[in-house]
Order: sequence, then structure tokens, then C-alpha cells
Amino acid sequence: MINETQSLSMDFKGFQDRRSLLPSRPKPLREEQKKSVINGDSSKVEHSLLDAERLIGMKRVGSASISPDGTLAAFEVKQYDFEAKKQNEQLWLADLTKAASGDDSSAYLQKLTSGSQYGWTSANTPKFSPCGNYIAFLSNRGNDEKKTSVWMLPVRGPGEASLLKEFPLSVGDLEWSHEANGIIVSASVYVDKEDDEKEKDSMKATSDRDKSMNEEKEKSGLNAVLFKRLPIREWDRWLDAKMAHPFFVPVTPGDNNNGYQVKDNVVPIDLLGGIPTAVPSGAFGGSEDWTASKDGHVAVSARPPIAEEEAWTTNRHIYLMKNRIQSSSSSIKEDGIECITMDNPGFDTNPVFSPDGTKLAWLSMKGAQYESDAISIRIYDLKTQTTTTILEAETDWDYSPNCLHWSKNNDDKNKIFFTADVKSRQALCSIDIASKEITIIKANQSTSLQGEIVSAENKKDGHNFLASVQSITMPTELFLIDATNKEGGFVQKQLTHFNTETIAQTALGEPEEFFFKGENGDEVQAWLVRPANFDSNQKYPLAVLYHGGPQGSSGDDWHYRWNLQFYASQGFAVLAPNFHGSTGFGHEFCRNISTNWKVGGTDTIDGVKALFESFSWIDPNKVVGLGASYGGYTSNWLNGNAPKDMFKALVCHCGTFDLKSSYYATEELFFMETEFGGPAYSPEAERPDSPYKAYTPSAKIENWNTPTLVIHGAKDFRLVESEGISTFTALQRRGIPSEMLYLPDENHW
Repeated sequence: MINETQSLSMDFKGFQDRRSLLPSRPKPLREEQKKSVINGDSSKVEHSLLDAERLIGMKRVGSASISPDGTLAAFEVKQYDFEAKKQNEQLWLADLTKAASGDDSSAYLQKLTSGSQYGWTSANTPKFSPCGNYIAFLSNRGNDEKKTSVWMLPVRGPGEASLLKEFPLSVGDLEWSHEANGIIVSASVYVDKEDDEKEKDSMKATSDRDKSMNEEKEKSGLNAVLFKRLPIREWDRWLDAKMAHPFFVPVTPGDNNNGYQVKDNVVPIDLLGGIPTAVPSGAFGGSEDWTASKDGHVAVSARPPIAEEEAWTTNRHIYLMKNRIQSSSSSIKEDGIECITMDNPGFDTNPVFSPDGTKLAWLSMKGAQYESDAISIRIYDLKTQTTTTILEAETDWDYSPNCLHWSKNNDDKNKIFFTADVKSRQALCSIDIASKEITIIKANQSTSLQGEIVSAENKKDGHNFLASVQSITMPTELFLIDATNKEGGFVQKQLTHFNTETIAQTALGEPEEFFFKGENGDEVQAWLVRPANFDSNQKYPLAVLYHGGPQGSSGDDWHYRWNLQFYASQGFAVLAPNFHGSTGFGHEFCRNISTNWKVGGTDTIDGVKALFESFSWIDPNKVVGLGASYGGYTSNWLNGNAPKDMFKALVCHCGTFDLKSSYYATEELFFMETEFGGPAYSPEAERPDSPYKAYTPSAKIENWNTPTLVIHGAKDFRLVESEGISTFTALQRRGIPSEMLYLPDENHW
């Protein structure tokens, strides 16, 4: 018989070996760069591994603005400072005339601001003045609250940056409207009360109300919010009675023509006049959600105010407000705003006025719930009040435009430039308004258009562009693109080289496209990146990265979260399949995943099998699968459905465990109802073949056997943290080796 003392001794025996299982706090990995030698030849230049520190430390080239005369460009560059533990975001200037004729970037690039000089404050969103001699920008310098204001800087000096306008609230999304003689910024203001015409300054009213509410909370000790409708959250924030609105502020020449100024008595004009809708709209909105014409007309992309069905539809309209900027009123009458897309229940966005202000173009989706629907281009004629579709989605083209830029060329006014996801690359394209002919100008790499470069004296020089360009082997840099050749084609010249030297000293893999047969025998494209320092006589482990969305793609771009080269540099072969549901391979291919979520996993399995058959240098016994969002779902799905032991480990980042529980916790019901055929409580959802039941990872927990790392952020309101906790619980309860990395301050990304 074992007595109590013996039993207690046995309970305590061996606990020393299990201390490592207790929760711990990981520390940042800050060690000297590891070195690897090309092909093992010590006579060649050593290359550093692309570890996390090297990747995070890359300089990130952001948005750019072109001067009115086309000779200069101002742009933002940020780099993470590991000591200050924040991004150092500053402004640079490029002389485009010198850049076009020279190769020495030091001769045409100039740094305009310095973060360390002002307590590591930021400087971003540069916009040229009408004369081109000054740049307005956003910065949180100069105040204890670190509130973002608008500053102004002489382009060529002399002189330091000066405050152009400080607002009662932090502002964003700066635009300098030259025709309207003013700036437009966004700020979040309370919209739960009717505008009082006597209280025109809604920014100040919001600031005062915030202070009053904080004081009341301190006194009462009560911190509570009452919700009466959906949605209650958005991506990583709880919603309240504030909504983002665009504000117009007149800007006049300074005293003695010294720069520009905003007069002290000027009150920012709320272009939406207190209407309870958000512009910019959503977590990804920006200044592309509004546009102002030379005649003072304003158009915005916005949801219908306080729409009952907001949480389960994607509906956004284009609203036109004629002569809005000429008005000094903070409010707006019902007859002062016109919805020009009332016929469309879908997603209308990116409004852009033509240079002469007579036409308005925008992007349009027809589906009322489908956030990845095919996109059309529509144009509204302000004179005739008629709408024309110049690119009909599904019918005219198999790809979707994602931005719009009217041509500034006087001989080519009937042309609009845009970019589109075409076969896993962001292509630069154009469409002729009259003929509706679409031309792909630049199809290689991934291109984001920053603007068209046109001389102020001569607007008949064809088309020259300033663009951001990136690829799997190159972080984003600015390029000059010459598309003046009448016979087609383009010539590009790299303008910036912020990461060229670093990349040259980094061990990267060679990327190539890999094609295989997926569901129904359809051809599926993937990116294959060979390991750095590749030797065909060696065997290499394989990292399979499946993208999120699911309507997204693994593109020819440089990613700072899921970077293919990060794994290739560590010695992995990398496969990134663009499974059914991926964008850029035709609308039908993209739609094939809705109500068929298993296809991302089955295509991934087919891709891995095809890779094994094609390349003997891949070790089939060392395969890991990694993904986030839909990719995290895929990891969980593969755990219960992939061939036994195909994957030796999985990573589930912010993934789905159970589709029905996800439905009731997410803030995007329209997404779930489109992807799974309706609400989770519908009779159809109870059928055994319902996507909610057939494709939920939780249905096959009994088959799970693959060691898994679970990663989840507490501020992920898209796929809530309980999905990650549930995944970890299932793994642990089944005795499967697993760990959970929990990030209290992080969101879905």
C-alpha cells in the first residue's frame, strides 16, 4: 500500500523537467548577423542571411508627390530604429530632371527632414504647393500630445519647416487642392448629434467632448459602452460615435509672398457636414475616398448613413456635392448631396475628377456582399448627368483595376491609367475612354503608380510616370517609366537605391514560376524560390507559404510579413501556390473558392506532390506549411486532411478553428455569408454538405497529428483570439506537440 507521503513524493517527482512549459516572455533576437558564403567558396564575397533584423531594418520607400512643373518629386522613406523602437519616417526630394540624365543618385537626391532632430517625430504625406516651391506634410513634431498637424517646408531653402496649421485633433490623409486654394485633411469627429450652425468647428467640439467624457469617467469610475446595432468593431478597434470626415481649409499666400498661411480665424469646413458616415471608409481607406474638382465640386465614396444592413453588405456609394468647397457652411442640406450610384448595391470607390472637372470616374463592384467582386470603371458626365461604363467587369477584361489616374497629356485627355493584379504581378495599364481599348504598359515586377510627370509648359510629351516598383528580389524603390514610344513598350530607370547595397550583400534565392494541375485539372501558378547558395546535389527542406484572403495572391513583390526570401535565405526551398480563389488569374478562377474553401488546401497538396515529382533536391521528409488568416485556416484544414506525414510542422497565424463560431464573432458578416452561402443560423447551414460543416477545420480534429505553432493577436477582431485558443486547446488535448505565441498588442496582421 502506498501511503500519502509516498503519493505526494511521486506527484512532485520530475516537476523540475517541466518548468520550461510555464508561460514565458520571448526576447527580441539581437545578435550579430550570421554569415554564409556563396557556394561555399571563401574567395567570393560573403553574404548575410536575411534574418528578421535585416528584413525589418530595410528602408521602406512610401508615397510620392510630383511638383506642378514636373521637375521634382517629394517622397517618404521610413526605417525601423532598433534603439528608439519605432519607425523613423522622413521626407526626401528628387530632382527628376537631373535623375533623367544622370546615374549618381547623390546628385539628385536630398534628405529634407530628420526624425532624431525632433525627438523621433514622423514626417510623411508630402504635397507640393501650387507654385512648387513649398511642401506641406504631416508630422507629430512640435507638441507634447504628439498630435499630427500640417507643416510646411521650403523645397530649396533656406529655412526650417514651420507649422502651417494645428488642429484640435490629429489629422491625416493630407491633400493640397491647387484649384480650390486649400488643403484637405481627415479627422474623426462625433456624428451622433445634429450640427449646430453656431458651432461650426466640429473638430473643437469633438476635442472638448473627449476631455469632458474623460473627466466624467474619472469622477464616476464607470467605463461602459452601449451598442444598439452592428457592427461594433472594425479590424482592431471598437467603434464609437466618431467617424472620419474630410475637412477643407483655405490656404493663402503668406505675408510679403513668403510661403503660405492659414489665417487664425479660419474654421475647418467639414465637407460631409456632420452626416453620420465615414470618409475615409474602413481600416484601409485614405484620401482616395474623396476627390475635389477645379470648380469646387466634391465627390466621396461612403456607406449609406447608418444603414441597417451595414455589417452584412459591402455597399458604398459615390456621393456628389456640387460647389461644396465654395460654401462656408459646416452643415449640408439633403438637396446639396446627390447619390450617383443609387442603381448599384455593391462597392463603389476611388472617385477621381478629370483634370477639367467635367467628368468623374470611379471603380465599381456589382455584388452587394462580395468584397472581391470583379471591378468595372464607370464615368459620370456632370454636364449631361449620365453614367457610362467604359470597362464592364467580367465582359470586357478578366482582371480588375485597383486605382485610377486621369491622363494629364493635352493630346491624350481621353485616357485613364490604372494598375491591376495580372498573373501575380501588379501591372501598369491604360484604357482609352472612347474606344475602350485596354493596354498593358508594364507587366513585369509589381508597379504602383505615384503620378504622371508632365511639363507645365508642354503637356504633349507623351506619358512619363513616377512609380514604385518591387519584386521578390527587390524591396520597393522609385522608378522613372518612359512610355512615350508610340509603338508601345516602355523604358524604366531606377531613381532610388535605398536598399540596393543591402540586397547585394544578402543571401537570396532565385525565384521562378512553377505550374501544376490543381482542382478539375486546372493549371495553377506558384512561385518557387530556390534556397540561397543553391546546390543541386544537396537535399533541401521545403517551406510552403499559402496566402490569406482567400481572394489575394502571392505576388512578385517584397513582403515584410510573409517574405519568401526570408525562408530561402535560411536554406529552405519555398513554394507559394496561387490556388483557386487567388486574384490575378481571371474572375472565374477567383470565384471558385467561395463555398469551396477546401480548394486552397487541395491545390496546395497537389502543388507539393508536383514539386516532389519535378525536383529531386527537395527533401520530402522536411516540409513545413505556414499561413495567416485564410492561410491559418489552411494550416488547420491540412492538419486534418493532408496525406499523413506530408507536413512535419504547421504554423497557424490568426487562423480559423470553427467556421460557425467565427461567423458570430467577426465584424464582417458579409464576408462569411458570401463565402459560406448565407448566415450560420440558416436552415441550409445545418445540412451536412453546408460549407460551414463540410469545410470547418474543427470537424476533423480526430485526424490532427502534425506539430503546430499557433500565433494570435488579442486585437484581432477579424478572426478573434478564441479561434487561436481553440486551435491550441485541441492540439494540446490530443497530445500533439504545439506552442502558442500570444501577442496582446497585435491585430490580424
